[in-house]
Amino acid sequence: MIPLTAHGYTALIDDRHGGNCLKLARFGADALRTPESETDRERAPFFYGTPMLFFPNRISGGRFTFEGREYGLPVNEKPTGCFLHGVMHETAFETVRTEKDRASLRRRFTKEDPYLTFPHAFTVLLEVSLGEEGLTQTVTVTNDSELNMPAALGFHTAFRLPFSPRSGAGRVSLRLDAAAEYPRDPKTHLPDGTIITGDEDMEALRAGTFMPAARPVSRLYKMGNDKKTALTDPGSGVRVSYQAKRGYGYWMVFSPSPD
Repeated sequence: MIPLTAHGYTALIDDRHGGNCLKLARFGADALRTPESETDRERAPFFYGTPMLFFPNRISGGRFTFEGREYGLPVNEKPTGCFLHGVMHETAFETVRTEKDRASLRRRFTKEDPYLTFPHAFTVLLEVSLGEEGLTQTVTVTNDSELNMPAALGFHTAFRLPFSPRSGAGRVSLRLDAAAEYPRDPKTHLPDGTIITGDEDMEALRAGTFMPAARPVSRLYKMGNDKKTALTDPGSGVRVSYQAKRGYGYWMVFSPSPD
């Protein structure tokens, strides 16, 4: 584990599991779900911190075509017959550099040490830093093979609701830059081919009045232009902002049943 501190923030980076930021806190408020034990994390690795996904979400049958070449990844979600999220979040990274407020971590995949059944050699560099505005994560994927390489990256960021014991999850509201929703098949969880550009929930998301803990939700949205989202917890006076940069195009909003 790599601890970082700066500007009143504390963070904890798990170099053993994909550089996952397992904790981000400031002034007694925790932004992320942090496991109480390694057993908890192992039981639900996608529900703590900021797990890195490569490739994110589902690929039907684990197969797709890129530049006329067919790729096959292992089907690891048997009920849907899909490849889901990959194992980058469970992969140990090499620590390249650490300072009080920043860390750089790297993982190289080669022909002799491949990433699953993915045929390309490539390097993933994760740079994490704490600044006045909070945590910044920068990922660079370098293709070390001779052919063009397909790549898709995401983070399964798990926010802690509420952010402080002084409040309650039911009081937290969500604002999301949502341009459109891609409804998904209830059995495979893959997009069903339809697109929704506006409904009551999307209007609430855009206005910042959507209450994610009010009922279970699992929806895929295309990002708008500002690529920002924010969670506001009036009970503790905390607002957590989250922004994606160029190259990221979709939000997945998931809030399970409290049961």
